[in-house]
Amino acid sequence: MVAYRRAEDLMRNAPTGKVALVILATSEDAVRTGRILKWLHNRWHRCPVTVVGNSGCGGHELAARIGGANYLTRPITAQQWSAMLSHVLDVRRQEEARERLEERRTAGLGGVF
Repeated sequence: MVAYRRAEDLMRNAPTGKVALVILATSEDAVRTGRILKWLHNRWHRCPVTVVGNSGCGGHELAARIGGANYLTRPITAQQWSAMLSHVLDVRRQEEARERLEERRTAGLGGVF
């Protein structure tokens, strides 16, 4: 796990390995949040993103939804964190199962196209 205080820090010094989940607790305006989400999606297109914002920040929630991210409103309960993490893990397991199935199917072709 790596934590950054600001999105700019992440963008300047991004991890080079696989990223499993990004949690963006933003105080940026909604337009800037949308740009950050676009950058994250371009960098790690399969990585789930959750935006954490304050209640009454409809612009942030809209930016998150348009950017393909989940949105949680502060304060976040333990149950909400748990549900979000469970969802991320379930989706990842499904993706890995599809990848294994595709590998088996491709291997079964024996080089015939």
